[in-house]
Amino acid sequence: MYISIDIGKSNTRVSSTLDLIEIHKIVKFSTDQQLEEQKKLIADAIYKVSDGKDVEAIAIGVPSLLDKVNKKFLRSANFPSLNGLEFNALLPDILKQVYLYIENDASLGALGEAYYGLGKEKTVVAYLTLSSGVGGSLVIKHPKGYDLINAEPGHHIISESDTLADKTGILGTFESYCSGSLFEKRYGLKPEKNVDERVWLGYAKHLSTGVINTVAFWKPEVIILGGGMSIHNFELFYPLLMMELEKQTFFDIPEIKKTVLEDEAGVYGGFILLKENL
Repeated sequence: MYISIDIGKSNTRVSSTLDLIEIHKIVKFSTDQQLEEQKKLIADAIYKVSDGKDVEAIAIGVPSLLDKVNKKFLRSANFPSLNGLEFNALLPDILKQVYLYIENDASLGALGEAYYGLGKEKTVVAYLTLSSGVGGSLVIKHPKGYDLINAEPGHHIISESDTLADKTGILGTFESYCSGSLFEKRYGLKPEKNVDERVWLGYAKHLSTGVINTVAFWKPEVIILGGGMSIHNFELFYPLLMMELEKQTFFDIPEIKKTVLEDEAGVYGGFILLKENL
């Protein structure tokens, strides 16, 4: 039995798999920012999805910068109680001897989409998650596996004159313009269908800046948009996004697709991470 866990700011998903291909069982719960409570919730969820079978290995996606050499969490804007702790701090004592693999949560989402989602027929796949924050990674497939470009695209600056900071305190970032958590603060409205189209046009314009920068930095064959903003609002901003992108003529814009794995992209990415390492 293998376990794949995706920890987001709002929700945590714990999944089991017997073959690293299909989900056996999955449990979703609200992420608790208190580490000890979160550990209890994770332990309980692992018990529920594992059917009492021995766990061979665990993959966890975490919204954090990682020190993989020393196996520590460096800095997490969404889960600051992890800062400086060792990777196994998320697990109960009974599971601390199990093989454990940690990756950035957006990177696991990228792997899931690249191998199980709309990127499975592509070689170079970019994934951007527009959720409570903005994250993303690039997957480059090759005959021996893949290269994973871990990055923090949400924190690159798209407006030096802006006065609204993201969760890291940086002003004018892709995240401060396009994340769900800052949408209401910036536009004074919740991201819903009844929002005036002019608001979505402004959102799409800033999103297009992030997309063009993604193309300039990574040159992907496809850009897959995940996270709650994409899952629930894609049809509202996508036509406006493409209209903005068509105004530039220098870059060839790749396909831009809405996630098909939705909230489960990260746990599927955990399957790929385990396959690569076991």
